Amino acid sequence: MNGSVDYRPDRPRPWRARYTGPDGRQHSKSWRTKVEAQRWLRAEIGKIDRGDWMDPAGGMQLLSDYALAWLARRVKANEKTKEWYDGILRSRVLPIFGEYQLRRIDAASIRGWVTAMMDDGLSPARIRHSHQVVRSILNQAVGDGLIGSNPATDISLPREHAREMLSLTPEQLRDLARHADTVNEGEGTLITFLGYSGLRWGELIALRVRSVDLMNGRIQVKDAATEVGGRLVFGPPKNHRQRVVILPKSVVRLLEGRLASAALDDLAFTAPEGGPLRNSNYRKNLWLPAVAALAVEHPHLVGLRIHDLRHTAASLAISSNANIKVVQRMLGHKHASMTLDRYGHLFTEDLEALADRLDEVYRRAA
Repeated sequence: MNGSVDYRPDRPRPWRARYTGPDGRQHSKSWRTKVEAQRWLRAEIGKIDRGDWMDPAGGMQLLSDYALAWLARRVKANEKTKEWYDGILRSRVLPIFGEYQLRRIDAASIRGWVTAMMDDGLSPARIRHSHQVVRSILNQAVGDGLIGSNPATDISLPREHAREMLSLTPEQLRDLARHADTVNEGEGTLITFLGYSGLRWGELIALRVRSVDLMNGRIQVKDAATEVGGRLVFGPPKNHRQRVVILPKSVVRLLEGRLASAALDDLAFTAPEGGPLRNSNYRKNLWLPAVAALAVEHPHLVGLRIHDLRHTAASLAISSNANIKVVQRMLGHKHASMTLDRYGHLFTEDLEALADRLDEVYRRAA
C-alpha cells in the first residue's frame, strides 16, 4: 500500500506524510523534516503489511464512553452481574480513568491506581475485581483494534486470602435447625433442606412446588432469583445448568408437612409474612439468631454463612462415599475439576482406603 510525502513551505511543519489505511480513509501527519516524515510513513506502511495497523484516531475515545459500549456487550451476563459491573465502574474506575483517552492509559497509571486503592484500605478482593473490569474493557479495545496491547496485564495485585470453608456435622446441622425452629417454628426445615440438597440461596428462593416431586424425592432446579436494585429477578440457575437433586427420605418427610396445602405455582419457601424470601431480612431475623445459639457450644461457627450449608451438603455427600461426579451433579458445577478444587481435601479418607486396598493387592502378590 503506497503513500506519499509532500512539502508545504507555508506550514510550521512543512513535510506531510500521507497514506490510505485499511479502513479506506486517508491518514496523514506533518513533520519538521522530510526524514521524519519518511520514517513515519515507512513505519505505518509496515504495520499495514504485518497486519497490526490500528486507526490512530480509535484510541482517542474516552474510557467513559467506551465502557458503556463494553457493558452493553456483556450479553451473557445476568442483571445482577451487570449491576455489579456498573457499581465498580462508577465507584472505582470512571472517577480515575473516565476522562482518559484509551491510548493514554498505561501500565504505570494502572499500577498507581492499584496502589491508591491499597492505601485507601480496600480489600484485596475488591481491588482484584476493579482491576478485572479495567482489564476486560481494555482487552475489548485491543480486539476492536483501538489500542495495540493491554496495559492492565502483568500488574501486581494484592493476594486474596481464602476464607476458611465451614461445614457442619450432621449433629450440628440438626442443632442449627432446632435453633431456627425456636426463633420461628417450622423454619428448621429450610436449613435442613439446604444442608442436604446443596441448593444455592437464589435457587432455593425461586423453587416452586411444581418442581418438587415428593413421591420420588426429587427436586428439579430450573430457576434462580437474584436481587437487583431492591427487586427480585428470576432466571435460569448459575451457568444456565438445570439439574435434578435427589433428597434423603427424612428430608422429603419434612417437606411433605410444609407443602401439604401449597398450590403448584406457589414458592416452596416463603417469608413468614408471605412472599419471596429476602436474604437481608432472613439473615437478620432468623439466621443470625440461630447461628448465635449454635455458636454457644461451637464458637468456631460464629461466622457461619448461609452459603456454608452448600459446603455442608457437599461434605455430607462425600462422607457418605459419593464420588466426585455425583457431587458435581448435585451442586450444579460446570466441571468436575471445579468440584475437586473446592472439595478435594474432603476425599482424604478415600485416599487412605485406597492405600489400604493397594497394600492388600501388594501383599497378595508377594
